[in-house]
Amino acid sequence: MTGDGADADPIRIERWPDPACRFGFEDGTALLRAVNDPFEATFGPVTAGQPVAAAMADLGVTPVSTDGFEAVLSSDGPVRVRADGDAAADSGAKRYLARVVPSDPDGEAVLAFVPRPGEGDEGSVDIDVDHVASVVSHDLRNPLDVATARLRAGRETGDDDHFERVAAAHDRMERIIRDVLTLARGRDVVDPDETVALDVVAEDAWETVETADATLTVDGSLPTTTADADRVGRLFENLFRNAVEHGSTGPDEATESTDAVTVTVGPLGGTRTGFYVEDDGPGIPETDRERVFEPGYSTDDHGTGLGLAIVARIAALHGWSIAVGESTSGGVRFEVTGIEPESP
Repeated sequence: MTGDGADADPIRIERWPDPACRFGFEDGTALLRAVNDPFEATFGPVTAGQPVAAAMADLGVTPVSTDGFEAVLSSDGPVRVRADGDAAADSGAKRYLARVVPSDPDGEAVLAFVPRPGEGDEGSVDIDVDHVASVVSHDLRNPLDVATARLRAGRETGDDDHFERVAAAHDRMERIIRDVLTLARGRDVVDPDETVALDVVAEDAWETVETADATLTVDGSLPTTTADADRVGRLFENLFRNAVEHGSTGPDEATESTDAVTVTVGPLGGTRTGFYVEDDGPGIPETDRERVFEPGYSTDDHGTGLGLAIVARIAALHGWSIAVGESTSGGVRFEVTGIEPESP
C-alpha cells in the first residue's frame, strides 16, 4: 500500500474492500497521500505526492460525463468513472462510482471507488437510479394529469372523445413503465422469439412517431431475423424520435432549421449484416458520441435522456451492437450490426 503507513492514516483506507485513495490539498491542488491494496490491484501503482488528477489520467481512470477529474473531487455526490488502463482491463470491472468522503476539518479526504452493479453482464447499461426515478415521476405526471382531467370532463359531458384521450394517456404511461423495465430488468421484458421483417417494423414505427414535416426513406430491404417485434419497434421509434426532435434544431441548438429532416433507413453494405438509421440534421459532436447511449444524456433541457439508452439496451439484449457516427450529409448515423438473417 502506497503511503506513510497505516498508523498515520486517519481514515484507515486499508480496511476498505474496494479501491480507495486518501488525498489532501496543497496550494489548491489535490495530492495523493496513500492508496490501498485494492486500488493498486485494480488501477495500478502510484507515487505518493502526485496530483490526483494527473495520477488518474496516467492510470486511465477518467470521468464518464465530466471534462476533468477535478469535477469528481469537487462533486457532492457519486460520479461515474471508467477505467481503461492495463491493470483495470485485467481486474474485470471497467466502470465505477467515485465518491469523495470528507475526513476532518484538516482538509484530507478519501476517494472511494465502487464497481457498478452488473458491470460486464451481457446487455448491461449504466443506470443512474436517481435520474431514472426523476424521469419516471416527471414523465408520468403529464399523462396522469391528462387522464384525470379528461376523465372528469367525460363524466360531466358524456363525450366519448374524452374517454379515448384517457385511454391514450394510459397507453403513454404503460410505454414509460415498459421503457424503465427494459433498462432495469432487461431479459425479463425482451423476448426475441419471432420472425421479424425489420423493414416492416421500421415503417410501422414511423407511423407512431410525431414526425411533423420529416420524411422517411427506406433505401433497400432490411434483414428478416428472429427478434422481439414490439421491442425492436421501440428501438426504431426512439431512433426516429431522436432524429426528428434534434434534427429540427440548428448546429448551435438555439435556432430552428428551415429544412425538414429526412430520415433514411437501409441495410449495411459489404459483409456486415445489419441496418443503419441516419438523418440530414446537425449531427452529434464527435466528443459527445461515446456518451449518447448513457441514461441521462440529453442535449435538450426537456429530454429524458433515456431514449438512446433504451435503444442500446434493446440492441444488446438481442445480441446486436450499435454505434453512432456521421451521415454523408453531416447528420447522425446509427449502425446496428450483429444481426443474423433468417434463411430464405
